[in-house]
Amino acid sequence: MKPALPSLAVLLAHSCLAQPPSPTPAFDVASVRPSSHAGNGDEVHVETSPGSLHTRGASLRFYIEWAYHTPPFQMDGPAWLSHEGFDIVAKAATPVNDDQLRLMLRTLLAGRFGVKVHTVRREMEVYALTLAKGGPKFHESASEGSPLFGNDGKAAMTAKHVSMSDFAAKISEPLGRPVVDATGLKGRYDIRIDVTSYMTASMDKGGELETMNLLLTAFQKQLGLKFVSRKSTVDILVVDHAEKAPAEN
Repeated sequence: MKPALPSLAVLLAHSCLAQPPSPTPAFDVASVRPSSHAGNGDEVHVETSPGSLHTRGASLRFYIEWAYHTPPFQMDGPAWLSHEGFDIVAKAATPVNDDQLRLMLRTLLAGRFGVKVHTVRREMEVYALTLAKGGPKFHESASEGSPLFGNDGKAAMTAKHVSMSDFAAKISEPLGRPVVDATGLKGRYDIRIDVTSYMTASMDKGGELETMNLLLTAFQKQLGLKFVSRKSTVDILVVDHAEKAPAEN
């Protein structure tokens, strides 16, 4: 008779129990103070570097959006979140990237403002980013690297080493609704778009920029991409609780 072997489930359970829990990402030092600048608008200043976050004049709503990488139209919370501005200076113990800074900011917001959130799925209007006739007019990245977005002039945007889902998320905010990747492209790409030449042609009679018309034209001609309006179910970040004043530093 063969000796009984330990159950695989039991072995895995013991293995899991033996491992210490992963530490919650947190800043080594952080200062949160009411700002003399406005809570929204042009006065907001955000600066990141490996391992540090320095912001001025940003509202609590802005901080939650940034921490959870959520555009304004995909967050549901009380109106007062936008009313007051705060200055935050925070540093990690070691250099980390922006994704880690966002996680650390979540911990900071929970500790200083008592922020609690959850995610729900809701149906809303989105733009599907698809390939225009003739296919894409940009190329896969020739080198490896982290996704990087930048500006090349007042009306030009550059992107390097980005997936199409990264790119779709980036352009969703100026459109005021989610953009979902429906291109079928699986690689990482270097992309540049310049809408300077479309600015005058895209001004309506009231002098306001018709953003969607501009992007439809520029994206199709320069990138071989087009937008299709449709309904889809997307994640909505719901703020369950937050305090109006931060806890003491």
